[in-house]
Amino acid sequence: MSEQQRDKQLAKTLYLEYMSSMKQVLKLGEFKMGGRESQEYRYFKSIVMDKFYIPMLAFFEHLESMGLLEKCSCGTTIRKGYRPCPKCNGSGFCNSKKLDDLLGS
Repeated sequence: MSEQQRDKQLAKTLYLEYMSSMKQVLKLGEFKMGGRESQEYRYFKSIVMDKFYIPMLAFFEHLESMGLLEKCSCGTTIRKGYRPCPKCNGSGFCNSKKLDDLLGS
């Protein structure tokens, strides 16, 4: 089990998994389109990033509306990429007290 799964931070764990998947998709696109500088790759990248970030943010905001997540005190936002924050790693969200209580954290 990875460190982020052991610390039970839901948004952080999901964010890192989504980011890893997005990175692999982008690498495949870069390989297929011949590099990061091509117009085709830049368009592909913008579409892929939207297809990952927009639903992920909507999901995190939904969990926030349910009282399970809250905005992280580090102040980052989801589209700024990885961050060294131990609570969110760049997702911008962390467990609420309600979720921590449910998880027994």
